[in-house]
Amino acid sequence: MIIAPWNASWSAEDVYEIRPCRYANGFPALWSPHKPGEGRPIFAKPHMVRQRKSIAELRCTVCGERTQPGDQWWFKLGNVQEGWFMTTEAPVHHACAVRALAVCPHLRGREADLEPMPRGFSILRSMVGGTVSERDFGLRFPPQGVVGHLKIAWPEKLVRRVAR
Repeated sequence: MIIAPWNASWSAEDVYEIRPCRYANGFPALWSPHKPGEGRPIFAKPHMVRQRKSIAELRCTVCGERTQPGDQWWFKLGNVQEGWFMTTEAPVHHACAVRALAVCPHLRGREADLEPMPRGFSILRSMVGGTVSERDFGLRFPPQGVVGHLKIAWPEKLVRRVAR
C-alpha cells in the first residue's frame, strides 16, 4: 500500500480542463478528475481541486479533514513575494504532522519547523496562463489566465521564518 497525502495528485488524474471552481469564488480554474489512489502518486504536484479545497476550507493536506482552531499546524513552507510570506500548504492536524514527519522525505529533519499556524492570513488566487502553461497543461488559456492554486499569505513581518 502506498502512503500519500490527501492532496497529492495521482497519475490517473493527470488530465486538465478549465472549469469554474467553487473554491475560487467561481473563477475559471484548472480542473482535473478526482481519482485518488488510481495509478501512482505524484507527490510534488498537488491535485488542483483538492489543493484549492484544502486552502479554502482549511482542510488538513495529509488526511483531508477540516482542521479546527487550536489544531492547525504548519511547517513554514513557502516564500516571500512583494512583502508577503506565501504558501500553497494548508494547515495540518498535529497528529497528521507527526505522521508526515515520519514518512515524508520532504519533511525529514523539519521537526523544529512545526508550529501552530499563525492567524491574520489572507487567501489569494494564483493565476496561470501564457504559452508555457498552455504547453504544460495542453490547454488554451483565456488572456486573463485562470486560477491555479490558492495561497495563504501573511504580511512578511508576521511570520518568523527559519533560515535554511
